Amino acid sequence: MRCKFGVCIVRLRKRYGMEIDMNENKNAKLLTLGIAVVLILIICGISVVVHLLNRKESLSTSSMLQEDIMEYADASQEQSVTVSDIAEEEKAQEDNREEEQKEEEEPALEEEPAVIVKEEEKVPDKTIMEEAGEQASLENEPTTAKWQKEAGENLAAAEIDLPRQMSEMRGYWEAGNMEAVEDLAYLPRYRAASEKLSGTTKYYYFGDTDEKKRPNGKGLAMYADNQYYYGEWENGVRSGGGMWVKFYVYDQNAKAKDSIYLQHSYSGTWADDLPNGDGAEHYDFIDENLESNVGYNRNFIGNFKNGLYHGEIYITNYYSDGNSKEWSGAAKDGVWQPMGEKDKKGQFPVIVDLTDPDNYQWMAEKANQNNGVDGIISAAK
Repeated sequence: MRCKFGVCIVRLRKRYGMEIDMNENKNAKLLTLGIAVVLILIICGISVVVHLLNRKESLSTSSMLQEDIMEYADASQEQSVTVSDIAEEEKAQEDNREEEQKEEEEPALEEEPAVIVKEEEKVPDKTIMEEAGEQASLENEPTTAKWQKEAGENLAAAEIDLPRQMSEMRGYWEAGNMEAVEDLAYLPRYRAASEKLSGTTKYYYFGDTDEKKRPNGKGLAMYADNQYYYGEWENGVRSGGGMWVKFYVYDQNAKAKDSIYLQHSYSGTWADDLPNGDGAEHYDFIDENLESNVGYNRNFIGNFKNGLYHGEIYITNYYSDGNSKEWSGAAKDGVWQPMGEKDKKGQFPVIVDLTDPDNYQWMAEKANQNNGVDGIISAAK
């Protein structure tokens, strides 16, 4: 290129100056682009880190939540088992309490039928019979005999004081005052106490006991059905010498033929809670209810085995006019031994009149069994 030196220099400067400017702009763009890329990478990196951190935290939270759920489930299961165990334990305790209460009110007959009555420390000023006499004097004269129930009688309303009642009756029994014992036995409060034992072989006991709190020695027992026993005991049962009595009570409308007995008793030797050995069975009658010219067997004296006649038995019978006859017979385990052939009715002679050897008491073979002291309440029967 032809040019003047000065002009050419200017042109060159302009040309190369433009090229320099263009390079600078290109470099600026590249730098900007690089910075942008770096920033994008940084932002992406931060996003990845944050994502990873969030995921880790989420996983950690999920794991912790799962662990919490498992722990809660385990705790709930353990708590459920604990509650169940407690419920079962409480039920067992409640059953035990009910059983203990039942034993106190109605002791198990298989273990110990005696309900021990302890003597009161305070001695009353008046006896029960004195109080009963004073009460009777304030009221109208009774219209019934002592062996008859009063109209509208309510024994549930009678006030029972077992320690006092048992103590007073035992005192009369020890003194041999059986008339007073009888008077007490017919009082409502005594009959009410006896009635509470109905349907069982349990009894109230007042007397000596052994280290196991069983009747042992001498003492008085009250049974259901107006029955009493006073005498010797051993290991919780009647054993030795003693007397059993049942006092009869009737409704006012009872027919005479159905209300002939006043008392039924046995005095003598006992073993295993039943008459065993020598003894005497006795009946007292309500004379006005007896038929004329009819003899009623009153006494059976001889040997007994588990409450049954066993051996030679001496018998007396009683008539409403006061006369009596004597008889004799032999029994084995409650079965009268025949003294001759049976008659046309199928009855055998089993008891003979001691004053007339041709006069017998007869009994059918089917009825001739378990003859002995009827009605004794005993767990041994």
